[in-house]
Amino acid sequence: MQKGDHIRIVTRGDDDFIYVQLADTGMGIAEEDISKVFLPYYSTKEKGHGLGMMIVQRIMREHGGRIGVDSQAGVGTVVTLQFPRKYRRTRLLENERRAR
Repeated sequence: MQKGDHIRIVTRGDDDFIYVQLADTGMGIAEEDISKVFLPYYSTKEKGHGLGMMIVQRIMREHGGRIGVDSQAGVGTVVTLQFPRKYRRTRLLENERRAR
């Protein structure tokens, strides 16, 4: 983000999940780059390592959550984190064990 840009954080929940949405008014992500943001070592920044979003995605998956990115170049980016409620996470993990 550049000086003067803003970030907005919105939270909400439903019976199964808590959602945290981070929206900025930064430069956004080009359409052709959105599908690559979770790839290891992919970065459009000169000093970026390209690991941050990949690590966040893995952590979210390990906890039964999800991450989504919506962006428009020149407008900004919205990152949505979907956290399972505690009882929902237990059910998801139990279902995975049964499937194995």
